[in-house]
Amino acid sequence: MKKTGLLLGLLLPLSSVQAVETAALEPHQDTTLSTDAALDSSENNDKNQWRKKIGAMIETENVEGQGDKDGAFEPTVYLNMSYGKWDIYGSFYQEDQGVDYSSQNRTDWFDQYELDGHYQFIDDQDYALGLMLGFRNYVWHYEEDGKNSPGNTQRYTIQPDWRVTITPKLSYNGWAALFNYYNHTEGNGYLDKELEGETGLKYAFNDTVALQVNYYLKRGWNLGDSQRGEYAQQEVRAYVPLTFNTWSAGATEVVPYARRTLDTYHYNEDRGVREKETDTRFGLLLNQELPHGFAVSLEYAYELQLHDHIADDAAGKTKYHYTGVGISYSF
Repeated sequence: MKKTGLLLGLLLPLSSVQAVETAALEPHQDTTLSTDAALDSSENNDKNQWRKKIGAMIETENVEGQGDKDGAFEPTVYLNMSYGKWDIYGSFYQEDQGVDYSSQNRTDWFDQYELDGHYQFIDDQDYALGLMLGFRNYVWHYEEDGKNSPGNTQRYTIQPDWRVTITPKLSYNGWAALFNYYNHTEGNGYLDKELEGETGLKYAFNDTVALQVNYYLKRGWNLGDSQRGEYAQQEVRAYVPLTFNTWSAGATEVVPYARRTLDTYHYNEDRGVREKETDTRFGLLLNQELPHGFAVSLEYAYELQLHDHIADDAAGKTKYHYTGVGISYSF
């Protein structure tokens, strides 16, 4: 599924500055406010020692009335290792297509293996600048109509991130990623190139309350003349991170957030038109530190999707639900 929450983005090897201030973006490629990046006390440890984090999470996605019936359950397990200015991240993720859990079957699914490396060039009171290089391998499995997988698809990523402190309370921050797909892209339904980024301003009222307002862009295209599957998505996103230290177990972070489409389209090759979509999403992310290096995260999001320039028999309005539950252990 293309729609995801904040939670998995927490797993990526970002600097703590970016993870906190970018505050929650699209997962899997992506980057965000973390279950633990924002809260993890290991950030205060000597950076010249190996710091390791293992974790697991489960995401669910469901569009009401769609053929997936019970929705999709998408598991992730990961390992993140940090040393000095380096972060190394590896994960395994699985996504199902055409799921019916009541009859315990699914049509198609893929296994995703990922390895990323992030280097923090600068991180001081005035500026931060980092760079992530990443690799993904998509292994597709098809069971519908006897279709066989044409082979694996690989994705290579280059992704800078930055922060500029304007005043002690106001900062400008963001990230941008270029994704390059190779091998069997058309057979597995991928585009040749994707560009994704999120950038904006954060204002910290005090140690408890902050406001982040971002512009988000995602664009996918093919090399050559084909418009198959091409799309563009622009959104304004707002986050209100609230941090509390009321429990002896550790800090609590609550992040209400909202997203609103500025302009989004997807090219329907069968109809030869750009189908438009306007999304309004409201969500809530909860991060909680636990004793002995553990942390948990919970997230829920609801999204109303309005569709335009679509086929006569297509639904003009759909309702989408996302949930995520994660646990990690830092040592």
